[in-house]
Amino acid sequence: MSVVFEPTDPLFRRVWGYLLERFPPVAYTVLVALFTGSAFALAAAVGGQSTALWQAGAAGGVTLLVFLHLRIMDEHKDFPSDSVAYPDRLLSRGVVTLPLLAKVGFVAVIAEGALAFSVSEAAGLAWLLCVGFTGLMRVEFGVGNWLNRHLLLYAVTHNPIVGLLAYFLWTAAGGAPCTEMWLFIGIVSVGSLAFEIGRKIRLESEEVPGVESYSTVLGKRGADTVLVGLRLITGFGLVALASLRGHLWLGGVALGLQCVGAVYLKVKPRKAKATEGVATLLLLVDFVLIWVLVW
Repeated sequence: MSVVFEPTDPLFRRVWGYLLERFPPVAYTVLVALFTGSAFALAAAVGGQSTALWQAGAAGGVTLLVFLHLRIMDEHKDFPSDSVAYPDRLLSRGVVTLPLLAKVGFVAVIAEGALAFSVSEAAGLAWLLCVGFTGLMRVEFGVGNWLNRHLLLYAVTHNPIVGLLAYFLWTAAGGAPCTEMWLFIGIVSVGSLAFEIGRKIRLESEEVPGVESYSTVLGKRGADTVLVGLRLITGFGLVALASLRGHLWLGGVALGLQCVGAVYLKVKPRKAKATEGVATLLLLVDFVLIWVLVW
């Protein structure tokens, strides 16, 4: 039996219900933990400074909170259309409100800054780059109406936030700029773009009226092809990183996994949950493989 949340519930319960619905704590914590761990492990392996466990935890907390404030920004931007397309969501029903979420987002940003600068001044400055870019995302770079008519370009222009977070984590780990850093940033950026596209590919019968998806813009086969292409690019990035680390065989394993995912996606049309699941799993595998490279 599903839990029902109402506007009369206590504040904590309503916010918790919102997180469960729109920002699942367990799923995001696992994602961020693997993202953070892979960055700290790789940076240490290529000559990063020795860091304490609390520093990795603080950097991971910053990353988690950045993702949360991005989600809240999206709620404000998409509310007019989402309230019509998804009337059962807690925000649409008034269980939580945009002003309340804005306050949660403000607290999240303050906490991010405190955590980032507690790690190091360099980490704090790298975090400022992330926050500055999220501000540009909030105003959609001043060309929101145009970007909203070009869904794929919209995703590409918003994707650099992941690369900036990767740079923040690398800096928090005490890593210096190097080839491995740029490969790491490239791998997680392309992998996360594939993840984002995979979340919005649906069969025709699953499309939501009034809500654009990559399958409505590119067609189901076209969207699947873009997703597969991005995953293969990620695989070759892992091969290059594995070669630098002297573990080319592991790069072969990574590329093989991408090919298995590609075959799964292209053999026959898959429902949205299956496509999203494959895109999510492959992104998590990226982080695990990067971690394994340093052992």
